Amino acid sequence: MTLARLCLNTGLRMVYPFAPAFARGLGVPVEAIYQLIFIRNFAGFFSPLFSPLSERYGRVPVLVFSMLLFGFGCLVVVVWPTYIALGLTLCLISLAKIIYDPAMQSYIGERVPYAQRGRAISVTELAWAGALLIGGPVLSLTIARQGWRAPFFWLAVAGVLAALAVWRGISRTHAPAAGGAVTLWQTAHIIRRHRVIWAAMAYVTLTMTASETLLIVFGDWMESTFGLGLVALGFSAGIIGLAEATGELSTGWAVDRFGKRPIVITTGLLNALAMLLLPFVSVTLASAQVAYFAVFFLFEMAIVGSVPLMTELVPSARAVVMSAVIAAMALGRVMGAWLGPQLFSVWGFGANGVAAAVLMGLGVLILAFWVHEYKEEKRGGL
Repeated sequence: MTLARLCLNTGLRMVYPFAPAFARGLGVPVEAIYQLIFIRNFAGFFSPLFSPLSERYGRVPVLVFSMLLFGFGCLVVVVWPTYIALGLTLCLISLAKIIYDPAMQSYIGERVPYAQRGRAISVTELAWAGALLIGGPVLSLTIARQGWRAPFFWLAVAGVLAALAVWRGISRTHAPAAGGAVTLWQTAHIIRRHRVIWAAMAYVTLTMTASETLLIVFGDWMESTFGLGLVALGFSAGIIGLAEATGELSTGWAVDRFGKRPIVITTGLLNALAMLLLPFVSVTLASAQVAYFAVFFLFEMAIVGSVPLMTELVPSARAVVMSAVIAAMALGRVMGAWLGPQLFSVWGFGANGVAAAVLMGLGVLILAFWVHEYKEEKRGGL
């Protein structure tokens, strides 16, 4: 499951560091690529529509379907290399991810005890970091040698192979969740009835907006400020991936040992401070890379640490909860994809850091007061 998710996340995230390269390949301004990112992020809003699929047909068939959809989506721009085709490819990749992730997280939630779930989730989250840690350098070399469309071809191949690996390598035993949502109406009813889901969605929306506000202009800022070339940008993106991988491994150990909420709250507040300082300490390339490392190390602990917590908010409807959370992530990415370039073009990168810090801090406060596991939810009336 983790290797399949690595393909998905690489397809989703490579557009950030390589937005200038894709823009040059298509002969459009980089702002046009930002607009595609903004549009593709809307795909996440459809996550609740697909949450009943894994409840009804089983987790593994849905995982396989999403990987085949991913492979098809990558091929669109390979055979039709236009601006519109790139937008369609990005949307299909995003759609595949929002189908895949709730099914995968529900599968883990059903089979791993809550006390060990943080470590299990952190293993799958290594695929998020690996998208930049591994995908960044490898794809930069691929683009430099084979052209801007080459990553999509190789990701399509990897997606089909991953679908086969998931089908053959994961148990397909499936028992429909008792009381779980099997229709869109039931999905909407569960989300409406449990206010803790709304609080969790608010936390995720604000924190993802904060991250996207910084990440979307990463390639443009590094290229314009430090004069980095294509390969150097790929390896700089790899530093973010290294920070995230370190954060994910640390989270898996810390949240199961010290508790999900304490770790998320502490690292979230520290992350807000790091985001605030990021633009002002990045006076050299080395200091910028160190600062970015700190920001995304702490962010990954705050967001990955919250995932096992989310799987226990409404245990009888995990796929619904996780699909709602993914929809909230999409909203955060949409907001950040719009806000980040606006702040960067008008006021410079310092404004991105301040806005990200404020949003992150608000999100952590919401989680601290209103997001609790199921037993605490009942006592607290949420």
